Amino acid sequence: MKPLKLRTKLTLFYAASITLLLFVAGALFYNLLSYQLDRDLRDELQERTAGLRGYLRFEGNQATLVYDPTDPEEAFFVDTATRYYQIYDAVSGAMIVRSQQLQGLNFQYTPDEVRDLVRGSASFTGIETDQVDLLLHNDLVRAPNGRSYLLQVGTPLTLRKNALSRSLRIILWLLPSGILLAILSGWWIAGRVLRPLESLSAAAQQMSISQLHKRLPLTGTGDELDQLGNTFNDMFGRLEKAVGQMKDFTASISHELRTPLTVLRGEAEVALVRARTEEDYRRVLESQLEEFGKLSQMIDHMLTLARAEAGQIKLARDHVNLSDLAQSLVEQMETVAASKTITLAAKPDGEVIVIGDSGWLERVILNLLDNAIKFTPEGGRVEVSVRSLPGEAVLEVRDSGIGISTQALPHIFEPFYRGDPCRSREFDGAGLGLSLVEWIVKEHQGRISVESQPEHESVFRVAIPLAPANTQPI
Repeated sequence: MKPLKLRTKLTLFYAASITLLLFVAGALFYNLLSYQLDRDLRDELQERTAGLRGYLRFEGNQATLVYDPTDPEEAFFVDTATRYYQIYDAVSGAMIVRSQQLQGLNFQYTPDEVRDLVRGSASFTGIETDQVDLLLHNDLVRAPNGRSYLLQVGTPLTLRKNALSRSLRIILWLLPSGILLAILSGWWIAGRVLRPLESLSAAAQQMSISQLHKRLPLTGTGDELDQLGNTFNDMFGRLEKAVGQMKDFTASISHELRTPLTVLRGEAEVALVRARTEEDYRRVLESQLEEFGKLSQMIDHMLTLARAEAGQIKLARDHVNLSDLAQSLVEQMETVAASKTITLAAKPDGEVIVIGDSGWLERVILNLLDNAIKFTPEGGRVEVSVRSLPGEAVLEVRDSGIGISTQALPHIFEPFYRGDPCRSREFDGAGLGLSLVEWIVKEHQGRISVESQPEHESVFRVAIPLAPANTQPI
């Protein structure tokens, strides 16, 4: 079964909501109208009964109405109030007097029924006849002679029934009309609401890998659809940046691989031009092995970075004494530094304990030391310091090397980035070490920063959270 479109779903939901609302509103209106009509009739009957009692006079067992027929208001009220009225003796149940309209209905209570009405608490009684339905107000009247009488004043329910019947017909006629209007308006409103979304969808479908610089059109209203458009535009911005980085990465790796491959091919071709001695071939093979080592190291770094970005590398969570680790690695690198007459020193500040992977932290320090020694001229100095600050351990590698230019500083952690290609050729390396260092530091919930003064010095600073005091080993 083909799924319904969003516009159809919105229309059906809107129509169902309006239909339910119309049914509830119609039922409430009908019931409120019925209640109000009943209340008005009862209030009117109570007023008529109370007013009529003022004109009643009882003599013996007879009841008469005393009023001024020349007064139009009195005459109109008495004529209206006595159109449907009757009086019974409350004790015997005998009929005392009744209006001509009630006589024509051929309706009369029995004495027992009269006594039941007197004893009961019902103020109103409804009666149904073949001619008309009536609502009667029951009122017990005590005459000056000490006798009690049941006074009933009534009014026909015809107007009430006609009003309710007409209202019900109007409601039943309005319901299908309202439902049809709800469907049409829901379809139109859903189309209006979804039109900007369709525009966003059409614009997104036209996007391709070569058009990531484009952005989805926005209405500028700042509503939810604009927020959705901004979200997609931010995503396209990130995709554009990622694709750009992939292109740069591809170009960089192609360049890095082309150089050793060119050297290998050139040496092989030269070796094959003419016959050479065993020593010549040995020198060629040694040179090629060196190039193979560079390629192997580059591929190893690339695989490590790929595994790291894919989340396939799990770090240990052990207590590591960063001061001891830095001191040990400085001692290992002293021979390398001495070959360039570079002074290498460590300045640990007591025990600085962090929680992490000692192997990967060792790689951080070794990469930073290797770069510092590599880019520091002969006679220079490299210092490694470790100290603790509130809540974090700080490792600094400071060198008196060639420094980093201001333009290159924001990019040095990007894979294969070379700040000065001409000068970088003088140094070995694939440009992946600092990218790996940054990943390791981030995996330890830390941060890395660099400060540099060209031709003077560079300082790499790594901050990692200290191990909680209550978890440090004794």
